[in-house]
Amino acid sequence: MPRWHDFLQRLRGDARAEDAPRALAILGLNRQLATAASRQQVLTVLVDEAVRLFGAERGFLVTAQPAEPGFAVEVARSLDREPVANAARKVSTTILRRAFEQGEGLFSEDAQADELGAAQSVADLQLRSVLSMPLRTGDRVLGCLYLDHRFRKGAFSERDLPWLMAFADQGAIVLHLHELLDENRAQAEALAAHNRSLQQAVAAQAEVLAAPVPVSRETLRHSFAGLLGESPALLRALHVLDRVAATDLPVLLTGESGTGKEIAARALHAAGPRRRGEFVGVNTAAIAEGLLESELFGHSRGAFSGADRDRPGLLRQAAGGTLFLDEVTEMDLDLQAKLLRALEARSVRPVGGDREFAIDVRIVAASNRDPRQAVAEGRLREDLYFRLAVVTVHLPPLRERPSDIAPLAEHFLAAAAREQGRPPPALGADLAAALRSRSWPGNVRQLKNEMQRLWALAAGGPLASALLSPPDPELFTGTAPESLQLVRLEQWAIERALLVARGNKSEAARLLGIGRRTLYSKLGTPPPADG
Repeated sequence: MPRWHDFLQRLRGDARAEDAPRALAILGLNRQLATAASRQQVLTVLVDEAVRLFGAERGFLVTAQPAEPGFAVEVARSLDREPVANAARKVSTTILRRAFEQGEGLFSEDAQADELGAAQSVADLQLRSVLSMPLRTGDRVLGCLYLDHRFRKGAFSERDLPWLMAFADQGAIVLHLHELLDENRAQAEALAAHNRSLQQAVAAQAEVLAAPVPVSRETLRHSFAGLLGESPALLRALHVLDRVAATDLPVLLTGESGTGKEIAARALHAAGPRRRGEFVGVNTAAIAEGLLESELFGHSRGAFSGADRDRPGLLRQAAGGTLFLDEVTEMDLDLQAKLLRALEARSVRPVGGDREFAIDVRIVAASNRDPRQAVAEGRLREDLYFRLAVVTVHLPPLRERPSDIAPLAEHFLAAAAREQGRPPPALGADLAAALRSRSWPGNVRQLKNEMQRLWALAAGGPLASALLSPPDPELFTGTAPESLQLVRLEQWAIERALLVARGNKSEAARLLGIGRRTLYSKLGTPPPADG
């Protein structure tokens, strides 16, 4: 409004014969804005009309650009409506800088004789008459409408400035309109690409679900040697891993602590096309919130105290490979939003940095929680969940695969014997039965630790069930609260877990199936400084 108010004030009571054609030209441009086939067509007409009506020798429409030299000549026209060759060399950078930096119009009756004559670009171009006006929308300067005459001084007058402002505003409308159209087009293309990605994900999952579940490992395309067992529950999980190993689809691994989620992630990486790249794993619950962002995204030197050098971060370190995010449901919600943006944009900005870096990484995430419950409780962003859980694989607890307990025990005992150069021991029927009778709340990890302990206690002698560590009776004894209120039951479970773990909060969190930071939160105490 101030621009048009100034325009009208300066013309009031001073109408001239040449004003009528200019007003008609503005009206004509308005009509062409609605019917033009392209931005270039409208801008060309605008420059041609400005050159004709203002009596210029040449006209240029220049747009501001972030890269050097800071501008681009979109349209360059001569008095005979022909393009101007080598247009970028025919405009004065001094005049353009004034338009872009000061945002005001410029008039010179004789550029060789006034202050502009000291500018090298004006002298080199031998400019006489100059008339320019920035193309503004709000506080932004989008470009500049620039008219000149090299052979005649006094070709323009100061009274031409408000009229040129009217032309420049038309150009600004065109540029801004096409900016919005380009943004809409880019958003539509991104949405279409996202829809294609979703369709591919749905098709991949449909293929997995439609294929028959294998009855043995021989029907799998990949061996997954690190995931031992033949039980139907495990084979179902291996079946899904087998189907998606050759893709780049994100995978979310769920299951209790000790079920082998990191082993599954490594097996998935080793079986896929990124196996030549690096496998990088991070337990997001084990790193303090203030450090995890820097760990994932990297940081620039001086970003914070102690940042004495640039660090690329794990998302860039895993380029061409796989990033394993363990206990992802324990991540801070603000950091979840930043992670989601990085994954969708496929680029990352280090903490304290001023530029973004492209990332090329497959994401495999894991949680010992039910991720849908974590979403319902507000612990996991729903949009991040859908981004990570394109394929979900549940690793069953050991109690759901009793037929695998004895073979796993034999494998762990053989490994312990091999370290000492001893032959693998036999697993007797009584010991196997004793192992199968236990619930194994720590799952495969607990069984492995128990077998290492058993081998050490046997000292080369027979492996007897009497050497097994006693079950954890404390976990199931003690008077449970009479109230069924969840808060009371939760408090009782935490107390039982701390008792069994002899005060070790990490072990208590593992027994409860929650992250260590979550346990500290429920106890109302801050976690240690190391996370």
